[in-house]
Amino acid sequence: MAKQWHQLERLDHKSLKKLQVEREKNVLNQKSDSEKKRVLVIVGAVLFVLLAIAGFVTVIMNRAAKKEFQERREELYKSTVIDARGTTLGRSIGEWEKIKKGTVINGDYSFKTEKDGFLVVELQLKNQVKLASVSEMTVFKPELDDKENKVNKERVSVNRGEVTVAVSPDGRELLEVEANRVVALGASGLYKMLYNVNKGTGEVVVKNGLVEVFSRSGEAGGFNGKRVKVSGFYKVTFQNGQISNPTQASIIQYDWR
Repeated sequence: MAKQWHQLERLDHKSLKKLQVEREKNVLNQKSDSEKKRVLVIVGAVLFVLLAIAGFVTVIMNRAAKKEFQERREELYKSTVIDARGTTLGRSIGEWEKIKKGTVINGDYSFKTEKDGFLVVELQLKNQVKLASVSEMTVFKPELDDKENKVNKERVSVNRGEVTVAVSPDGRELLEVEANRVVALGASGLYKMLYNVNKGTGEVVVKNGLVEVFSRSGEAGGFNGKRVKVSGFYKVTFQNGQISNPTQASIIQYDWR
């Protein structure tokens, strides 16, 4: 009988020991699960903060990029008066005002000179338009690309008188100089456009380089209805949108300063 009690005590002791081990194991598992949850919460919080910071930085960078893009775009609209002598006047709207060397414009702007006047406007891509005495022209705001900060087209209208155009390497085939619906588009070189507003007649004279002349009127215009290419020492005349055949020009008769 004593032996049986002893065996029962040994069994109870083993059961208690096993139960204790299982309890301790469960406690450890619970602690491990709690620790894992705590780590996951911390990691989640850190990731959230990092994502928030990344989002904030992205917003700031996008704003900075947009600001820089817009500032650069505004610069592309600017043209500068690099020479002004005698009586030179200009206006955006309203009254004519005296124009000085260094004047910067960033929109449509008209210029005129008196008998003693001479003026040179340098456009964004270094194309230069020289306004002779007793002449008037309008420099239009350049047309920019919708997605990129680059100039797609520059435009000048000769209202009366004479302009000399110097085409820069970066400004080739971008500047359209127009008078009475006739347009000169310089591929290179130096040329003039003269326009008599009273008679509605004019001419394009090329000293060197190549200039394409065409009509903007509804009629075909031009030589055989095509765009006319005028090279150095040649000229074309025009009237009411109609352009003549190219003929040789006496270049020395013109002032190319």
